[in-house]
Amino acid sequence: FRNMIPVLLTQTIVLFQDVSLVYVLSITDFVGAASKIAQRDGRLVEMYLFVALVYFVICLGLSTLVKRLQAKVAIIR
Repeated sequence: FRNMIPVLLTQTIVLFQDVSLVYVLSITDFVGAASKIAQRDGRLVEMYLFVALVYFVICLGLSTLVKRLQAKVAIIR
């Protein structure tokens, strides 16, 4: 279990990043909703920068969590 936690969290991050693939398939998600709002309000750059910032913050936070967990569960020999 100790060795599985970092791998599972890393896979969660990868899965989260793959959510953008849903947008390519034209299924409404966070990016799709932002796109609709951006087109409605005429603020494409601002909305896409906001989406990028949200993705970055979430991925950075999860990556930091994985690194901390790896350090915490590491077996020192």
